[in-house]
Amino acid sequence: MNYVLWATLAMGTYGVMAVLLKVALKDMPFEVPLVIMNTILVVAGIVLVVVRGQSVVAHLSFSWPTLVVLMAGVALTVSVIAFYTALSRGPTSVVVPVFAMNFAVASILGFVFLGESVTTTRVLGIVLAGASILLLTR
Repeated sequence: MNYVLWATLAMGTYGVMAVLLKVALKDMPFEVPLVIMNTILVVAGIVLVVVRGQSVVAHLSFSWPTLVVLMAGVALTVSVIAFYTALSRGPTSVVVPVFAMNFAVASILGFVFLGESVTTTRVLGIVLAGASILLLTR
């Protein structure tokens, strides 16, 4: 399966997850699903490592890639906790689209730091996404 199909699968399942999570958050504090859902994620990651014959230990070292992964882990942690907190306090129809603007942040950082090509259609996509957030939050 190519990357666009994987991204589409991620988009759809993340949307379903957000709605299911919002339903659960009506009856429990956000910390509980945070632990349960991320435990499932960690177990799935371990299963993938084992099934694919990878070694986590073989890739751990005092190196730039390891530091980058640790920084990404901290960013993910802050992001997920902030998302769960926002979803527990606000409407799904606003929280999820605002959170989903992470793709625009990643795109801009990709342009600036990774040298990815800046095209008119990509910039227009980011601008239109920003406009959609303005409309959804009003």
